[in-house]
Amino acid sequence: MKMKHTLSLITLSLSAILACLSSSCTTSTDTPLSATGLAQGLKSQTATSAFAHAKQLQTAGKTNAAIKKYQLIANKYPLSAEAPQARYQEASILYATGELLDSFDAFQKLIEKYNSSPLYGTALQKQSEVALAAANGDIKHNFAGIKSQLAGNNVQQMLTKVRDNAPFSKQAPKAQFAIGSLWHKRGEYNKAIAGYKGVQEKYPNNSLTPEALYRTGNIILNQSKKGNRNKASLDSAKNIFLDLQQQYPNHPRAKDAKAQLAALNKSNIQRNFEIAEFYDKKGQTASAIFYYREVLRTTPSGPIRQKAQQRLAQIGQ
Repeated sequence: MKMKHTLSLITLSLSAILACLSSSCTTSTDTPLSATGLAQGLKSQTATSAFAHAKQLQTAGKTNAAIKKYQLIANKYPLSAEAPQARYQEASILYATGELLDSFDAFQKLIEKYNSSPLYGTALQKQSEVALAAANGDIKHNFAGIKSQLAGNNVQQMLTKVRDNAPFSKQAPKAQFAIGSLWHKRGEYNKAIAGYKGVQEKYPNNSLTPEALYRTGNIILNQSKKGNRNKASLDSAKNIFLDLQQQYPNHPRAKDAKAQLAALNKSNIQRNFEIAEFYDKKGQTASAIFYYREVLRTTPSGPIRQKAQQRLAQIGQ
């Protein structure tokens, strides 16, 4: 009898609980929190409190501890609202304390993961500043107490990331130009030409493009003066200066290109005259006549033209 009474009480209790859950014990504003929602709420609270603690450490000047705390937030709570802010604070502290290469990597993590964050544009700008400083040689590698330039390939990788992170941003053409300038300064001229040509190919309407073209023409011209003075190299330089002059006539470098073309033309006249004399002395008259005529064709006046005319008259041409 006692057992039946107990079972009845249990049945009544279960019925009451079920009835309460289905109607009377809940209102339209008291929606039960799911297990996932509860976990997310706790997670958000943890990220918020951790971020507040990191800010306290930063304000107190405990930068290393603050950096570690910000890193923990970004790594452990990547989906929280505090994660992009934590990554930005980590990068900013590293930037401010001179740990520029580490700050570059931290900015990269923010850029890759939080491109919708309001901090995204600032992160791009700061990262670009670091890469350009590395390209200019302002960041040194410290090994065993000896400071030296960063490896060129490492710097190019940094600049390439800046360019590719936001190819339509203001930083992108600057990064591409800096690749050419990096190798130009280090005497790696083929790599420099490739870098500068990338500016023209990717950003033809950018203000840096005329300068990139001019530098490319100058490199080829200087190389030809140091032993590779063949017609193909001279023609390549000439075509680059012509492109610059025609495509960007109002740019200051257009005047420089015009001066280079005049110098090339004069040099080419002198070269043709010397070749004509060479063949003339060897008795190869037909070849000598050809180059004397080239002098006449390419110069309207001047002493070299007069000499070529005199010699052609002597030969009977």
